Amino acid sequence: SAFASGLIYCAASLPLDITKTRIQNMKADAAGIYPYSGMFDALMKIPQREGVLALWKGFPPYFLRSGGHTVFMFLFKEQYTKLYKQARSGQ
Repeated sequence: SAFASGLIYCAASLPLDITKTRIQNMKADAAGIYPYSGMFDALMKIPQREGVLALWKGFPPYFLRSGGHTVFMFLFKEQYTKLYKQARSGQ
């Protein structure tokens, strides 16, 4: 279940992370116009220009970084819950 949680987390959050990065790195053209007017605009224009899968570019390294964190967080949470229940029942 921890692996599935990591996978779902990454699939849902990567498009927003890609969009945030594009907005942070955007530069105005010669006329002073920026490519995106905001988050929603970028979420619409990126797939139109580059295809829907562009929102999930770099999924494997993102999953190793963020998904790994999520997997280990849930594994540790399960162990802490087990230890807590053991400690409570021993009182």
